[in-house]
Amino acid sequence: MLGVYQVAFSVFMVLVVIVSSGIPLAVSKLTASYRVTKDIKAENSLTTSALIIGLAVSIVLCAVILIFQDFISGLFTDERCMAILITLLPAVIASAVYSAFRGSLWGTQSYFSVSWTELAEQVLRIIAFVIMANWLFTSLDGASIAGLSMSVACVLSATLVIIVYLKSGKRLGNPKNYFKPIFKSATPVTGVRVTSSLIQPIIAVFFPAMLVLAGYTNEQAMENYGMAMGMTFPLLFLPSTVVGALSFTLIPDLSTAIAKKDYTLIQNRIVSCLAFSLFISAAVIPFYMGVGEPIGEFLYANSTSGTYLARAAWIMIPLGLSNITSSILNAFNLEVKSFINNILGGVILLGVVTFGSGFLGVDSLIWGFGGCMIVTTLLNILMLKRHLKIKLGLVKPLVLMTIFIIPTTLIAKWAYPLLMYVFPQFVTIALCAILSCGSFALLCWMFKLIDITSVLVKIKPKKHKKLA
Repeated sequence: MLGVYQVAFSVFMVLVVIVSSGIPLAVSKLTASYRVTKDIKAENSLTTSALIIGLAVSIVLCAVILIFQDFISGLFTDERCMAILITLLPAVIASAVYSAFRGSLWGTQSYFSVSWTELAEQVLRIIAFVIMANWLFTSLDGASIAGLSMSVACVLSATLVIIVYLKSGKRLGNPKNYFKPIFKSATPVTGVRVTSSLIQPIIAVFFPAMLVLAGYTNEQAMENYGMAMGMTFPLLFLPSTVVGALSFTLIPDLSTAIAKKDYTLIQNRIVSCLAFSLFISAAVIPFYMGVGEPIGEFLYANSTSGTYLARAAWIMIPLGLSNITSSILNAFNLEVKSFINNILGGVILLGVVTFGSGFLGVDSLIWGFGGCMIVTTLLNILMLKRHLKIKLGLVKPLVLMTIFIIPTTLIAKWAYPLLMYVFPQFVTIALCAILSCGSFALLCWMFKLIDITSVLVKIKPKKHKKLA
């Protein structure tokens, strides 16, 4: 059922990308520029026009899915996918509403307000799932309940962000003259991200089909896809949540710096963000590679997913760099060129899955996705260097961090069986995380790849001020 849910969810994500990728990015960039000129009326009108566009598009998309559900259902390898997709449709409309207000708060750098509403969405989703699964809809399968809980959480988070928006003193305005600026800014980004996101549902349908051709049963194929996409890959994306938070604050920051023509700040932000993303992504690799199998056993009672996690851990480096470089390119209105890079990476993914599933199995998905991220990252970096003409300084830290991964992985691998004699599994895994990630950070500090003192210098004056 996890595999079935992931297939339906991949289609849902394409719908969400259509209504919530280009619009909030356009609103945030335009709002940041209006902030420089202190045009509050334009900010309010911009949000209203974004809300109207998002609602109109999301309602049309949901109607198309419902009208042509028989045809769409025939494209899935499992007929249960369509029913799950229908449970997710209210979340599409709620996401459109949420995106308009989020873009405005994002553009005014109200990061905390947006962050806690997104956190609330995740908490509400878990609570809704537990209540539905145990008391309200006990006869439904888990995948359908997961879809319903997603819709409930999205509706509640959209309500919360509206309240936050109004509480901050913002209001809706006349949208008449602001549809065109949003369309002009949002359409290229939306087109780029939608085309890129189409890779996911293609893989969701194509990969299980290739496994069946290689000799797997349909159930085995969906099970392996569910393990990879529902268990392994979410853990690979954990460091990217930190990088994503950085990207979240970076675009309005760069947009303001570009409007002010502060080129020194632009260069410093880009170089430091790339180095930070590299460090965060690489620091978790020794932990996953060292104790991947026990992590799978503890979280899912499934050691195979942990084996996949250990094999795929290296993907986090190009994944993190791809995320941050794409955000930087978006800030400089290079979305179309970034889109081309993503498409080329997607071709690599499809090629490896097509020709490698027969003898690699699930590993074809791992190597295909890794190759996709490497190609995309390299092309993004080359584009940044060509456009900005600055030195990014990534080669030395990348080489040293790759070397540091080897001993720190061995620390986790050797420590686990020894610690298991004394501690329960959860404590052992936590200690291995501290030992591997901590030793990696220590090596980076010793070789001056990270600067801890710069953080302490910023904290200390605040502490003194509070004491005074």
